Amino acid sequence: MAVIKRLEERFKEDSVNTEVVYNHPNGRVIRFYIPKEKEVKPHRSKSSVFITVLKGALVFYMGKEDAYETLKVGDSVYYEPDELHGFKALEDSVVEAIISPDPSSQKLSL
Repeated sequence: MAVIKRLEERFKEDSVNTEVVYNHPNGRVIRFYIPKEKEVKPHRSKSSVFITVLKGALVFYMGKEDAYETLKVGDSVYYEPDELHGFKALEDSVVEAIISPDPSSQKLSL
């Protein structure tokens, strides 16, 4: 069954807000609402990550904190598993991340 998920601005004044748009073991879609000057600090994911800017403009860290690119509405970026990534809003921004597979569905190997 098709589900429509409209873009609603869900900004918090002092922090990044997230919304799970779709959740399945094969992948997860998350929207990030990032107020100007706030950031998602560089981190790594066990999954592949594909990000699209839906609103605003952001600086995306590309593999390391001193390598970055500015992306605007309609721009996308893809990260391999375990690749360092993060972003900082230059203005109030919304990005949508497709994460595959859903990291919470992955079993940890000890």
